[in-house]
Amino acid sequence: MKTFFKIFLIVFNSALFIIPQSELEKDFDILKYTLEVDFYNNYSEPFPHSFNGMLEIEFKALNDLKQIRLNATSFSLMINKIEGKDFSYKHSADTLFINFSKTVKKNSSEKIKIYYTHNDVIDGAFFVKDGMLFTNNAPQRARRWLPCFDHPSDKALFELKAKTPANVLLGSNGLLVDSVKNEDTIYYNWKTEYPLSTYLIVISSKKNYQMDEINWKSLNGKNIPVRFYWNEGENQSAINHIKDITPAMMKYFSELLCDYPFEKNGYATLNELFIFGGMENQTLISLCPNCWNEDLIAHEFSHQWFGNMITLKTWSDVWLNEGFATFAEGLWIEHRFGKKAYNEYIKIQAERFFRAENKFPIFNREWRNKIPDINILYNGEIIYAKAAAVLQMLRYTLGDSIFFAALKSYTNDKSLQYGNISTEEFIAKFMNYTGRDIGWFFNQWLAGTHYPIYKNYYLITQESSDYFVDLVFTQENKENIYYKMPFEVQILFDDGTSIKEVVFNEMNNQNFQFIYQKKPIKIYFDPEEKILLKEMFVEELENVIIDE
Repeated sequence: MKTFFKIFLIVFNSALFIIPQSELEKDFDILKYTLEVDFYNNYSEPFPHSFNGMLEIEFKALNDLKQIRLNATSFSLMINKIEGKDFSYKHSADTLFINFSKTVKKNSSEKIKIYYTHNDVIDGAFFVKDGMLFTNNAPQRARRWLPCFDHPSDKALFELKAKTPANVLLGSNGLLVDSVKNEDTIYYNWKTEYPLSTYLIVISSKKNYQMDEINWKSLNGKNIPVRFYWNEGENQSAINHIKDITPAMMKYFSELLCDYPFEKNGYATLNELFIFGGMENQTLISLCPNCWNEDLIAHEFSHQWFGNMITLKTWSDVWLNEGFATFAEGLWIEHRFGKKAYNEYIKIQAERFFRAENKFPIFNREWRNKIPDINILYNGEIIYAKAAAVLQMLRYTLGDSIFFAALKSYTNDKSLQYGNISTEEFIAKFMNYTGRDIGWFFNQWLAGTHYPIYKNYYLITQESSDYFVDLVFTQENKENIYYKMPFEVQILFDDGTSIKEVVFNEMNNQNFQFIYQKKPIKIYFDPEEKILLKEMFVEELENVIIDE
């Protein structure tokens, strides 16, 4: 998702980087949702929000169980009846409790059918206006318009069978299996080939929607349809530009990461009820009206890898979605317009963080059990901008060769594809891919709230024909963290030449000394500003000639 509105120090050890089982424990796994809905009346005045649905849920018992609990918001959903094996049910406190009369044995699979009504209420997830109907589920709003296990760690297949008027175009996740027109009615059947989290389920539809489709051949030769839905009156040249560059964008990210991981790609512009810039729904991205912006498209498209194929395990890991997508947006800019444009983009992300009034860590473990307000969860200055700047500093720390090889290993990791990952698991994986002990890097930049404030100084002395350069690194920070980083230092000599030295600063008042046979006249710390998140003050001590 791209928005347009505005702890403590972790110690790296094997115990920390294991998620306590109780935080993610569940007794069942949803295998598939099959939703049959009648939307026929929603596209005509008075544009009601009510509809009737039948949801079949297939689940697997992970333990012997007598009950399953589904999220179902009491305000907007009314459960009419449930069909299945012997059970009783109760719908209260936004939860649908289904109690089985006989124990469902571990590893067995069961199906239940839930017949329900969505009330004629505005719920902030199911939107209807002037002939347009769409959904937006992030972070946990799918429960407002369909009963489900509304947690990102639970990924399931999804099939939609929807009834609409014949002049409605309706898009959803996966591939269009069928669309049958019968006089004034059309029946759509969309079906996914790959599992998805509930926050990535989407319906985008409208009377007289405009639609075009192109096809792209993936690196492994698979035909990938790409659909574009838009409203009448939108900027056609901008739409055509996105259609034109889409094959190149899909090729670029497929080569950089892994081959495009899904059966379809698509974009749909919505209306003013959609308050974000974009939302990365799996295989059908939502965009704000007339928002055919190349950078926005790159951001949302990269989510197909960062968030959709490899999905956050809990909402505390949201930076793995948004930080990577913001960083990937910059990589597309670098690919298209060069390194200078990329550097300008990434510096803007750093500046966004510096301007943030409310600074908090990128990784907030307490969000696992209770997610914060959406403006905090999707905070542009921290979760997007700072996280992207941190990823660029990781690229600098490791070097391009190692960094991009690790990124490719990450997205090609069969143990992660179409599954979930936590921040701790990501760090362990990245260390394994790189072969580098970089836990210190993640510890400080993910858990830290602020940034290092350097008050460095240097001294140039002469002894006979040798010149000594002493560099001293100091930090006076706003938190109890010493930020370790590789540091580039440029030494300028009196003959107009210069040399670049790289040191690893890991403690306060750390001294580095270099000896030269020509006279240094000026020292520049981090001349290319590769440490994006910092303040720096440099003092030149008086030069001393010890011995002529």
